[in-house]
Amino acid sequence: MNFDELENLNDSQLFDLQNKISDIVKQRNLKKGDLEEIIDNSFNVGFPKVDGLGLNPWIENSLIICPGARIDKTKTRHICKFIVVDEEWSWESPHMISDVIRRDQSSKNFRQHSITLISPFEGMKVQVISQKSQQGKHLVEGVESFEFKNGELEKTMTKSSRSREH
Repeated sequence: MNFDELENLNDSQLFDLQNKISDIVKQRNLKKGDLEEIIDNSFNVGFPKVDGLGLNPWIENSLIICPGARIDKTKTRHICKFIVVDEEWSWESPHMISDVIRRDQSSKNFRQHSITLISPFEGMKVQVISQKSQQGKHLVEGVESFEFKNGELEKTMTKSSRSREH
């Protein structure tokens, strides 16, 4: 299909085509490689320090790798970092391929790390939300925004004024 043929489609047909393309990309991503191996490697790469919150998301095998973490400091205080994909938590995204959580209760404070694999589409918005919690209230420490363009995650903004419940 060339550009002229696309221009002749009505809005409904364009949205239908966009959804079909997204489904094809998602199916291809499901068939790519061993997802368990990708996830295991992502845990090793995404959390270079055992007690760390992890790296920002990155692209691998046409997937967005989204690390997330919660590290308890005390029973009433923790730090956390999670990814939002188009206004949905990564693990709730309709574009999620897999979500794996690993918990470590061997130390005196609880630690949880996660890897979520996302099948991207052009223009997808991705945010990294870093927070700390004290007595049940989440305080945002930072928000970094990215956009998926031409197979890459491009950083678009950094701020520290937004809070979300999780």
